Amino acid sequence: MPNLSVTVFKKYFSFTMLPTLSKKSIISALLFLMLFFCANAYSLPAFPGAEGYGSETPHARGKKVFHVTRLDDLDRGPQTVYFKMKNHENKVGCFRWALAAAREAGGGYIVFDVAGTIELIRPAEVFSNTYIAGHSAPGRGIAITREPILIRNANDILIRNIRCRGDYELGRSVKGQDAILIIKSQRVILDHVSVSFFQDGAVDIVESRYITLQWSHFGDAVNSGTWEAYHGEPHLIRTNSNFITMHHNYYTHTHSRTPWFHESSTRGGMIEFSNNVVYNFRKYPSAFDVVNGQGNAVGNYYIPGTNTHGDHGIPKRGAIIGSHNFTLFAMDNRFIHSSESTPGHDDQNCKGSDHDTCRGNDQRVTGSRPDNSYPEDAIMSYKGKLGQSHGHLNFTDSRFESIPKVTYLDAEKNMDEVISKFGALPRDNTDLRLQKELLTRTGSWKLEKPLDNNDYSGTPNKDTDRDGMADEWENQNGGNLKPNGRDLSPDYDNIEIYLQDLHNTLRNNASAVNAHTIVSGMPTPLPPEKKSWFDIFKQ
Repeated sequence: MPNLSVTVFKKYFSFTMLPTLSKKSIISALLFLMLFFCANAYSLPAFPGAEGYGSETPHARGKKVFHVTRLDDLDRGPQTVYFKMKNHENKVGCFRWALAAAREAGGGYIVFDVAGTIELIRPAEVFSNTYIAGHSAPGRGIAITREPILIRNANDILIRNIRCRGDYELGRSVKGQDAILIIKSQRVILDHVSVSFFQDGAVDIVESRYITLQWSHFGDAVNSGTWEAYHGEPHLIRTNSNFITMHHNYYTHTHSRTPWFHESSTRGGMIEFSNNVVYNFRKYPSAFDVVNGQGNAVGNYYIPGTNTHGDHGIPKRGAIIGSHNFTLFAMDNRFIHSSESTPGHDDQNCKGSDHDTCRGNDQRVTGSRPDNSYPEDAIMSYKGKLGQSHGHLNFTDSRFESIPKVTYLDAEKNMDEVISKFGALPRDNTDLRLQKELLTRTGSWKLEKPLDNNDYSGTPNKDTDRDGMADEWENQNGGNLKPNGRDLSPDYDNIEIYLQDLHNTLRNNASAVNAHTIVSGMPTPLPPEKKSWFDIFKQ
């Protein structure tokens, strides 16, 4: 990069030319250089392994480090001045303080000196140029509960290895709560995040662009507290949103919107939804409805569970649908059928796929019950009315190369990788349960948060100089290092290298699972007992 910049500078603005250049030419040359450097400012991946539209955010690079030293929260405003007020001085070090302090500093790395659960009193707002490093926490890591994480009017955000474990009360005035909301923001990455027990969306995206969600878990929702009891719908992407990448994620017990690229998004909007594993979906989980939109769907694996549509008679219930002239490149997507299986069937409506995963012809089907005796309107009707699902996709034989590439794996190999490596690390009991439920084809929708007995504890690493990097690691890498120094890499801050080393260790320690062999050998799951739903709604 520096050599290239010097070459460009010499080519377009040689010092020997200065006496002969007009003022207009000098201004033009300077503008060119500004555009050149701006265009290359985001050419570096946020970290090794970051892929997709949001992958080149500089996040907090060059910014200060802020430590979370306590788990309690404070219901105050976004400025750190509140923490200096009388009777609130002892709140310095809480998560909300760290977010506010980073905002006042123009961004920052947020590291955790404690492990445990942070019960938010109100939504925690993340501001521009922030890197939330959940994997810096000791032991079992960090979980966020009670209120959502809000990314609003912010750019360049990176969140890694954080768990959102909703713990909502049905009697609250706010219902249908999202776990993470991204609104009017750009260049955001969620990497190895685990989201469960939300009421509505796991991560909704509104009026936002250049977003990457990768290697995460989204699913296992709870009672929404609204007219539709179970509303576990991971991703609504709407209202002028565009440039979205979702890859190598694990979805469980979903109602729909896995994802829903809504028609209100940018006309001609683009999305990559590839190498994801979707378990126990209702029906038609992935919908692409953007007008004249384009997308790639490669290597996704859809596995039905006890809540997957169980009506018989129509063998093709594609997991991927669309409308409004949306065009999709589909390849190597797999679908284990819940009713009629068609092994080896080559569905011409889903070009590039060896299973009838996509629904290319317009057909209308109602119902979402494990069998015909289940009253669907008891659990998920629209104000008592059963809706119809329909859609039509256009297909192309060529990948949309204008969409940033991700590392594609064969669908079965990818299932092994995702189920082995997904979510916030190290795993808590919730993610271990969700891993096991796929491998045993068990589990179902639930209305109450289960008692997973998660334990988030650990002993802090010794960090004498409070620079966010453990003393032992610094000693192994050259002695006392400055967080924003470039001793270890010409491109990344020293603290970035440290955080990546922590993440790599956690990822390498995650147990490998031969998931595709186990899952393909499991029989179709039996429907849950009727009392699981019917009796609940009779009460």
